[in-house]
Amino acid sequence: MADAVAFFRDAPPRVVIEIVRRLPARSVLRLRSVCKALREVASYRALLATVHLLHPPQPLICFGLSACPDRYIQLRDYCVEALDLRSDTLRPVFRFTDNDYYDDIANAEGLDAPPIIAFSKDSIQYGEQDGDGGDPRLTVHASLDGLLVVSFINIWYVCNPATRQWAALPDLSDYDVIGLYAHVSSGEYRVLYHIGKDDEEASTCYYVLKVGGQVARNIGCPISPEATVDVGLDIGLEPASLSPPVQLGCCLHWPPQERQGYHILVFDTETEVFNWKRAPNPIRNGRMQLLEMDQRLAMSVSKNGKPSLELWRLDDYNGDIWFQVYRITIPVMRMPDLHYIDWFPHVVSPQGDVLIECENKLVLHCDRNGNLLQKFQFREEAPLVRHTLKETLLPHAIFLAPKPEDAIEPPFFQGL
Repeated sequence: MADAVAFFRDAPPRVVIEIVRRLPARSVLRLRSVCKALREVASYRALLATVHLLHPPQPLICFGLSACPDRYIQLRDYCVEALDLRSDTLRPVFRFTDNDYYDDIANAEGLDAPPIIAFSKDSIQYGEQDGDGGDPRLTVHASLDGLLVVSFINIWYVCNPATRQWAALPDLSDYDVIGLYAHVSSGEYRVLYHIGKDDEEASTCYYVLKVGGQVARNIGCPISPEATVDVGLDIGLEPASLSPPVQLGCCLHWPPQERQGYHILVFDTETEVFNWKRAPNPIRNGRMQLLEMDQRLAMSVSKNGKPSLELWRLDDYNGDIWFQVYRITIPVMRMPDLHYIDWFPHVVSPQGDVLIECENKLVLHCDRNGNLLQKFQFREEAPLVRHTLKETLLPHAIFLAPKPEDAIEPPFFQGL
């Protein structure tokens, strides 16, 4: 033990960084309980910030499993796992059984837990079957700086899976959450959502909710005077759970959507106004997803069932000049798993890694040359891959505030 402590104390910073970045978050947290010297090393903010920057974003795979072989009981495990693209291994982020959660709610209200049926979250009349499973009970809405906005039924949280810290959010189930962003000047994290797009008699309004607050602020429908075209704000955006934005600097960027005329919508988080940028080679009937590449904006462009896809990078932000980094071709004829089914490819890393989501509950990982690296077979439902998680052990002030008296502890880590 003394040798280990002396090593961490005397080793060059680069060596310590390389060791810590390779350790699971759980192991780094355990170092803090060994002794004071290791606690100081494992809590050093500059070290944690450097390690966070070096951690590559990992795609999150959301899926469900039957938790009980008895079809009359209908318990369900909800799972979110992170995919390490270098080792092709899955790491559990969330795993829990929904019956445990309902027990918590029932106990808090002094009631017995009702029977559980894992269907849509639209109805919260627990125990009644509603929907066809298309709207999942567990939803990842946003990911930023190692934090996730997650809801289960109508209970909402911001949490850090690495440290298992959490903060409660008000119920946002009746709104379209379109992003989580860091407000640089104040150090706050804020949730952006809108209402009114499904009501023909109401105008669409956008709201900003500070994480840790309970009352959102109405910012209206603010369009920058520099916007030369209608950016479609009155129509609204797709929810971030399906079309996640990317924050670069003080601006939040959304993938091109039909309702915005296939422009990239931009929200300046300081001035709180919307503008737009031109997208490279916008396509109809296709899918475009944003990612960060060398501190620049990048975009995956693909179509369902089509073997060719592209990765573009925005090299001149002010001039809207894009550069095609990769054009990738999937050798469908050499992949029997893709024959006679629907499938959707998209680029998920700056290195050109491609994930292919298949309707037969299969996820394929290919490199930028189209070589198949790994298959992941899921048993009961097709997994959803929309977000990435960049793990962090940095402390966040949002978790230090006292919890509301009626806050329910999230069940997300019960099965880990």
